[in-house]
Amino acid sequence: MKAARIRRQLTAAYHCSYIRLALNFYTAYEAAAEKKGFENDRISGLYNRFCELLDACLKGQSDCGADELRQDVIREMEKVTDYTDAFQAYEYVMNRIEGRFAPKLIGKKPEDTESLTEEILSWFQTAPDPAALRERMQVITGQLPVRFTKQKFFALLEDRLSIYKGLPRSGFEDILYILRSEGLLNRPMAREEAYGTLFDRMKAFEQADLRHLTAQEYRHLASELEEGSREINALSGEILCLMDMVNDLCVILLAQGTAVSDLSCEQNTKEILKGIQTLFASKEWEDIPEEVTDRLPALEGKQEQYFEQWLRDDISLEELQEENGPEAEAAWKAGLLMSGSAFMSLEKPDADETEVDEAFFREKLDALFKDMGERWKELPKAVVRAAMAKCLSSLPANFQSLDEAREYIQGSLDSCSDEIEREACADLIRSLMEE
Repeated sequence: MKAARIRRQLTAAYHCSYIRLALNFYTAYEAAAEKKGFENDRISGLYNRFCELLDACLKGQSDCGADELRQDVIREMEKVTDYTDAFQAYEYVMNRIEGRFAPKLIGKKPEDTESLTEEILSWFQTAPDPAALRERMQVITGQLPVRFTKQKFFALLEDRLSIYKGLPRSGFEDILYILRSEGLLNRPMAREEAYGTLFDRMKAFEQADLRHLTAQEYRHLASELEEGSREINALSGEILCLMDMVNDLCVILLAQGTAVSDLSCEQNTKEILKGIQTLFASKEWEDIPEEVTDRLPALEGKQEQYFEQWLRDDISLEELQEENGPEAEAAWKAGLLMSGSAFMSLEKPDADETEVDEAFFREKLDALFKDMGERWKELPKAVVRAAMAKCLSSLPANFQSLDEAREYIQGSLDSCSDEIEREACADLIRSLMEE
C-alpha cells in the first residue's frame, strides 16, 4: 500500500516539477533578455552549466551532474550572503548617522526615553499570542542602541544561548552559524576571486572614519550602499531563480524512473524547455517566439493540480526516512526539494544525535567569542555595534517579565549619549510598530 503511495507521490512530484521548471525557465530567460544577459560572469557560468544539464536530461540522461551544480549554487549564494550581511550592517550605521546631515528643527525637544519605552511595552502587550510577543521583542532588541563592552555582550549572548543546553547539537550549531554570519565573521572573498565591485564598496565602508564623516563623504557612502544593495538584490534574485530550477531538475531526475507519464503534458513542457534553451544557448537575447509562448496556456492549472495530488498522497519525511529502497529515498529527497526551503540539505540527519552538554557548549562559545574579538578589532566601532545588534535580533529575547523588558529597553536608550542616533532609533522603532 505504502509503495503505491510512494509511486503516486513521485509521479505528482515529477509532473509538478517539470511544469514549474518550464514556467521558471521562461521567466528567467525573459529577465536575462531584458538586460541582454547577466551582469556577473559567475552567474552566467552557472546558468550555462544548468542549460547543459537540462539538455542532457531532455535527451534521457539520468546522471548529468545536477547534485554537483546544486552544491555550487549553494556555495555561490553563501558568498553573496556574506556581502548581504556586511551591507545590512552598513545600512544600520547609515540610518543612525543620517540625522547629522539633515536640517535641524528649531526648538525640537530631545527624545523622551521613558515615553518611548512605555510605547514599546504597550505594543508588546497588544501581541495576539506568545509567539507574536517573542517576535516583537526580538525585532525591538535588534533596533535599540548598542553600548555594550565585548565582555558584557558575550555574557548576554551566553545567557540567551543557554536554552540550547540539553537539546540536539544540530540546532545549536545552526544558531552559531547564524551568529557568525550576523557577526560579520564570514568575510567576503577578495575582489580578484568574486564580486569585485561589492568588495570595493565594502572596503570603502571599512576604511571610512564614520565618526567624522563630512556631508560629501556621507553622500558618497550612501550612494555606495544604494548601488551595492541593488547589485546584491539582483544577484540574489538570479541565484534563487536558478536554485529553484536546479531543485526541480533534481526532482525530475529522482522520479523519472518511477513516475507514470502524462505524455501530452510532458511533451508540451519539453518543447517549451527546448525552445527556451535554444535561445539561452544563442546569447542573442531575442524575443521568445510565438510557437513557444503559445504552448503556455496548455499548462494553466496543471502545476496546481499535480501539487494538490502530491499533498493528497503526502507521506511525512519522517515516515519516508524509515522506509528502505530507492523509491522511498527518492521520495524523501523530492519532499525536501519541494518543501519550500530552496537550499535545504539532502543529507539524512544523524538519528542518534548527541545533546549539547556543558563541555560542548563552552568549547563552541569560546571559539565564537575568540573569532568575534579578533574580527571586530578590524572594524569601525559603529560597524561592531551594528554586528552586535544583528546578533541580538537573531536570538530570542528572554525577558521573564515586562519589568525586565522595561529595564533593558530603558537602559539601552539611556546608555546612548548620541542624541541623533537615539532619535534615529526611535523613528525606526516607531515605524516598525506601525507596520
